[in-house]
Amino acid sequence: IEEALKDADFIQECASENYSLKTKLMNTIGKYAKPNSIIASSSSGLLPTRIYSKCKNPERALIGHPFNPVYLLPGVEIVPGKKTSKKYLLEANKFYKSISMNPVMVKHELPGYLCDRLQEALWREGLHIINEGHASTEDLDRVIEDGPGLRWSLMGTFLTFHLAGGKSGMRHMLEQFGPALKLPWTKLKAPNLSKSLINRLVEGTKKQSKGKSISQIANIRDEYLVELQKLRKKYENKIRH
Repeated sequence: IEEALKDADFIQECASENYSLKTKLMNTIGKYAKPNSIIASSSSGLLPTRIYSKCKNPERALIGHPFNPVYLLPGVEIVPGKKTSKKYLLEANKFYKSISMNPVMVKHELPGYLCDRLQEALWREGLHIINEGHASTEDLDRVIEDGPGLRWSLMGTFLTFHLAGGKSGMRHMLEQFGPALKLPWTKLKAPNLSKSLINRLVEGTKKQSKGKSISQIANIRDEYLVELQKLRKKYENKIRH
């Protein structure tokens, strides 16, 4: 590891999601890396301050959380620890952009960061719906795939709701639909993963797979993502610029 790190300017750690393992590894990386090397962790939710608690020069340490499949999706969340220097955050931002990624700078550390917190909320709701017998895994995937999922590839929830407000935008949307937030529609506390619920999830996704292997489905997904991003690039500049 000393040989691998001694001349590195940017180090991306991708060990398992475990505080003990990552803290120990960061201590080793900090020991052998150059003092001004950026050390980024691919953690998907652990707090950087804790991960880097024993790392030498923690001001250059941060989270660089990409999304799966990393080789195709351009998003990456940059999350600072309490001791991370703005200088290194900006350098990390510049580095990720140089390899065609689209970083988002998270203002402060928080468990789960940004996207996984949003995904977790959707996941928990889905578990409740399936657990209570309202729909199958395929039903839930289809309403996302054929509905908001198509929009989300171009614009997120907030811009979508801005459009929903008509000419007056977000303000009118909140006036009209804001009271619905008080309705008991959601159950964000996760249900117990009982044997029955686990079986429904496993059998449901097995049925959705239509006999295809994981690798076959992944290949189809990758081909789709390549074509989708070509189409997205054509239209996103019209919205964002």
